[in-house]
Amino acid sequence: MPPQRPLLFPRGGRCAVVGVVRIAILGSGQVGPALARGWSRHGHDVVIGTRQDAVADLPVAPPAEAVRDADLVVLAVKGEVAVELVTSLADGLDGRVLVDATNPLDFSSGGPGLFVGTTDSLGEQVQRAAPGARVVKAYNTVGNALMVDPDLPGGPPTMFIAGDDADAKQQVTDLLQSTGWEVADLGGIAASRWLEAMCMAWVAYGARTGTWDHAFKLLRPGG
Repeated sequence: MPPQRPLLFPRGGRCAVVGVVRIAILGSGQVGPALARGWSRHGHDVVIGTRQDAVADLPVAPPAEAVRDADLVVLAVKGEVAVELVTSLADGLDGRVLVDATNPLDFSSGGPGLFVGTTDSLGEQVQRAAPGARVVKAYNTVGNALMVDPDLPGGPPTMFIAGDDADAKQQVTDLLQSTGWEVADLGGIAASRWLEAMCMAWVAYGARTGTWDHAFKLLRPGG
């Protein structure tokens, strides 16, 4: 089990990195490399966990090997393979923070839909597949171009998160805040049902306008 230690600390009202965070990103599509390059700019030690031999200019390792040395693991694969992959790595994920950035997207009917929702979620299925992991749903409601250091006219956008472990959510919150995000915690991992539905709202707006550089913003009194 990895050491249970804070990865970040507050400085001047924002959170700053203490040393280097070792991050394993499972997935070599569009999301994984985008996160890897963004976090690398912040000095983090990032590796892509993949069965591919190479991914552009990024370090790669087999998934089990990448997870073994990580402080933080990110699940960034297609929704239909997420549970199978997590199940195969469950022992290595025991005790680790696992950020679930996936969505249960289904295009079988032509347009985008969800293959699970309302009474269950992919986030919950991921948590059940690796019961010893500390799963936090995050990064699933925005496009990969804005995942790290989003620069939008309306100010920092809001990343909505969910998970059962308070310490894990704080670590993910610290990482988000240090890379340009505000954070709104929706509660336990069951709230992934609403986060995955939010992804569909993001997709619907993008499809209607032909633009994909938008993000959600939560407005509240005093902040």
